[in-house]
Amino acid sequence: MNKLSTSIREKADKLGAAMIEHLKVTSVQYAVMYKGEIVLSGATGSFDKEESRALDKDVMYGIGSVSKVYVTAAAMLLVDKKQLDIDKPLVEYIPDFEMADERYVKITPRHLMNHASGIYGTHFKRSFAFEETDTYAHDNLLDNLKKCSLKFEPGLFSEYCNDGFQILEILVERVSGMGYTEFLNKFFFEPLGIKNTKTPIDIEDLSRMARFYAPFYDGPLPREITNLLGTGGIISTAEDMCVFGQVLTGKKILSEVSTKAMAEKEYERGAFWPKDEEQYNLFGYGLGWDHVHQPPFDKLGIQALVKGGDTSQYHASLICLPEHDMIAAAASSGGVSITNCLLATMLLQEALKEYGITKEIIPAPTFEAPAKADMPPELLKYEGLYAANGKFVEIKIKDGEIKFPELVPGFVPAQTVSYAGDGLFKNADGSISIKFSEQPGGLTFVQGDVGLQFPGVGVMMWKAFLFQRLDTNPVSAQAAAAWEKRNGKKYFAISDKYNSPSFMTAPVPMATNNDGFPVNTEIGYAYGGCRIIDENSAKNVLYFREVADLRFETKNGAEYLYAKDGVFISEDSIPELNVCEASVKIDADGFARYFWIGEGAAKKTVTVKLPKDTAFAVYNDKLEYKNLSTVSGKNTTSLDKGDLIAFIGTAGNVFEISFTDTPS
Repeated sequence: MNKLSTSIREKADKLGAAMIEHLKVTSVQYAVMYKGEIVLSGATGSFDKEESRALDKDVMYGIGSVSKVYVTAAAMLLVDKKQLDIDKPLVEYIPDFEMADERYVKITPRHLMNHASGIYGTHFKRSFAFEETDTYAHDNLLDNLKKCSLKFEPGLFSEYCNDGFQILEILVERVSGMGYTEFLNKFFFEPLGIKNTKTPIDIEDLSRMARFYAPFYDGPLPREITNLLGTGGIISTAEDMCVFGQVLTGKKILSEVSTKAMAEKEYERGAFWPKDEEQYNLFGYGLGWDHVHQPPFDKLGIQALVKGGDTSQYHASLICLPEHDMIAAAASSGGVSITNCLLATMLLQEALKEYGITKEIIPAPTFEAPAKADMPPELLKYEGLYAANGKFVEIKIKDGEIKFPELVPGFVPAQTVSYAGDGLFKNADGSISIKFSEQPGGLTFVQGDVGLQFPGVGVMMWKAFLFQRLDTNPVSAQAAAAWEKRNGKKYFAISDKYNSPSFMTAPVPMATNNDGFPVNTEIGYAYGGCRIIDENSAKNVLYFREVADLRFETKNGAEYLYAKDGVFISEDSIPELNVCEASVKIDADGFARYFWIGEGAAKKTVTVKLPKDTAFAVYNDKLEYKNLSTVSGKNTTSLDKGDLIAFIGTAGNVFEISFTDTPS
């Protein structure tokens, strides 16, 4: 087989260089396979900033949610073996699967694979760790789900759901009688001769993983391990992803029947979907796949199967063209999976042309500034309060214009969209198109077609329901008063483990852009789409990913928020650190202890004697990183007024602390 030309490698390295420049990527690795042979393999960037080690094809990356097609393939292999029927109720295979919503008995394995289960999202506790394997998420998922509701009827709609693939991992184990890592090795990796693909369970040398640099820390971070194997835990290389891609295209191990079933338009099974005449979209779900007819290949009459994956450190994309037995993969340290997808797309388009399969390269989408049109008055009926997870959006239409909020930080800022005809509102350059979409069950969404533009790399179109309209939910004066006290407050995560990467940044997941916890008692909702029930509880009504029901408790004068498997403490319940304190002890609940830095400790340097397997963190008054001992290795930090300090460990840990004046 002829290798791809040097010019294609040069184009790949140019795209990689743009990712490094504009997205702070440290390294990018890529590969193309054609008819069972690697015809291009390369990398750009550096293993680390000291460039003390070569960046080659054997450097490994976390591939994030690309792992989902691995666990889907495992389940489909059980289908091939007549051990699993993906349309039978899940409870027939996992009898102890149970939820606090009677509709859970309708969930099937298919619903797990096509994101249509209705399960809220992700149980993140102890899912990510610096350089440690932790099976907590796997071992506790079924118990945690017993307390959870569903956001919609199983099969009604497809909305991205990580927990579904964690359950699928458990399903593979229950049906096969084998550990998931053992199953992958025995039935896939060993037969394929794959040597550089591991799970956190069996990787022995973490130094093989690419390094990652955060913009706010001078030095490489410890490697991030994703302890959600079915959802995002695979560690691999671009070449190995291509080799595994042969399984997904029906060339190796899996039957053609199963791989074709994975490539069907599963999103069309639901009652609705954010589609128009042109399916130019980031998502169009199959079984495990993000998209089963990804542009621009559909314009060439070629089916493209795509899966992307992101963790905080690592990003990856896999694209398979089954009818041409061609596969491309890209992985990076830093960045986003979308740009890896754009890199893999470019490589495949160039390969198709070079091998004489196609004659043209489909260019990236372009946009035109729209002409403003007269808006029909009936569109005013869509004014009102909408929400996404953690965010309220009040839609007001004035003179045919809507002031639209930021959609993607750093990429799609807040801007005005104007009526342009045919029910569409567009921004100034035409890269964003907004419309109101009425769906079954009385639902109304704001649907967006958003051109995500990455300098020097390309454009990806994202079509989605962005916000959901909220019906008024009257609440009592007593409940309103309780929730108003929480409006704008911050709630800090206290239940994760000492080596969680979440402590690199101020752990405020229950706030929006550090603006605080949003509450609107006039319409009766909190945190976006949580319908207030009483003074201390609210239930999610949104169809979107990563939602949660909310429950508050007050213990010993401190207010705690419970959401899925996370526990958070109110900023008002955090005391100031007393410089007379000689130690801080973790209470019996094992929760992290937070303290504000007031006048007494300001301009002091704190030194902390750390017990084994503990950490302490310091954030400035803007809740930005100052120090995390598991990263820096430092047990001293200078303090300023308004800083926040956290002590993280397990029940009974005692942190001995001392203070000295910080030199001026």
